[in-house]
Amino acid sequence: MKFRKLTAAALTCMMCIALPMTSLAANTTEFTFVDKNEPTYTITIPSTLELEKDGSELNITASDVAYLDGKKISVTIAGTDYYRNQMVLEGETSSGPRTSIRYQIIKGDEVIETTGGKDQVNGVELASFTENGTASLIVKPVITSTTQKDVLYKGSITYGIALTDTADPEE
Repeated sequence: MKFRKLTAAALTCMMCIALPMTSLAANTTEFTFVDKNEPTYTITIPSTLELEKDGSELNITASDVAYLDGKKISVTIAGTDYYRNQMVLEGETSSGPRTSIRYQIIKGDEVIETTGGKDQVNGVELASFTENGTASLIVKPVITSTTQKDVLYKGSITYGIALTDTADPEE
């Protein structure tokens, strides 16, 4: 009789141990992994551009574009070297005082310019690429009746280059 009780107890223990293992085997996780290529691209923007009165062409070129994984390369205005990131060129007159003129970037039918506000054009996209290509823009000085002659005006713009989603989240 003792043998039967011992056998029954042993079988009961074995069933208790086996049941949780069976239920664990039913809940599995399958793991997957793909080692993707990193995005590659080269953006070329001229380091100098001599502006003409009627405007000068600024070409932004993307080359060696690969593995973007559904994203786009976005080239934006990150800032300028003038107060409040305004699109302004400065020069010194022959008599000494500094003078300035504004400039604009023309992108198709869109005119990108500042009118005195702070950081008005920061973040404005100038070009985007999903493959090799060139975006052509026109940079033009804004000549007014107060623009002084024979002054070398200078200024610079800084670009932001980043991978972004191809779809606009506001659309």
